[in-house]
Amino acid sequence: MNTLSSPSFSMELSGISAADLADVSGGFDFGQAINAGNAGAVKGAQVGGVLGAGVGAGVGAWTGGTAGAAAGGVGAIPGALAGAAAGARTGATAGSALGGATGWVIGAGYNTGHQLGAW
Repeated sequence: MNTLSSPSFSMELSGISAADLADVSGGFDFGQAINAGNAGAVKGAQVGGVLGAGVGAGVGAWTGGTAGAAAGGVGAIPGALAGAAAGARTGATAGSALGGATGWVIGAGYNTGHQLGAW
């Protein structure tokens, strides 16, 4: 049995079982926020992978083409193609990671705000 006391009041708390608390509405469900974050991470990783591949391909083509042109001009097109392929792979990997992290934060954050009544 727990007892709270201060100079102004004294109150005794009887034991409350977890089953009794299950029927209480309100409160914050941390597990729900985690699940929302995990769901957001999956979608974020998908979107980030697609966007990252596109950006990576563009940057890779530019850098590869520039390097090929500097090597004599004949290598500009093969350099651009090779750069685009390598850039797409790298961009997809980085984009998936960044998108997943962003998606998790957005999913968990939205759920947390909703539970706390912010929206």
